[in-house]
Amino acid sequence: MRVSRVLSVTAAAAIVVGAHSASGQTDADRRAAETAMLQADRDFNQAAVERNLERFLSFLAEDATFESAEGRGRESVRKAWAPFFESNGPTITWMPIKAEALVGADVGYTVGRWQRSRTIDGKTTKGQGQYLTVWRKQKDGSWKAVFDTGSTVPVASIR
Repeated sequence: MRVSRVLSVTAAAAIVVGAHSASGQTDADRRAAETAMLQADRDFNQAAVERNLERFLSFLAEDATFESAEGRGRESVRKAWAPFFESNGPTITWMPIKAEALVGADVGYTVGRWQRSRTIDGKTTKGQGQYLTVWRKQKDGSWKAVFDTGSTVPVASIR
């Protein structure tokens, strides 16, 4: 009877430790995914800063939906965002503040702040706001933006 009880306690402990290890691995996977999404978002921004349209588009899933574009896919985003890649076009920059991955560590989102500037006839107008980008991990391990949206806020409202 005593051996049976020891085996039962040992089995229960192994199950608890195994469950904790699996949970720890999931948390580690999620943290790694969140770090990777933040880096992808920063690199995505850098492509816009450098006005490198092809690199910018490489961060998009084939069927990406951007609220700022009509339609779906890279070509729709290319058309909507083309002015930002012209040498004298408006500028846009953004900085992710937070990333969160779902439990499978293959889908998640970043949120952050954006700023836009445009000069027409010597007069510069600026805008700023917040954004949300949904990311999906690809088979090759890269992260691609599948959805993007944002809100414009008055300059004094952003903290």
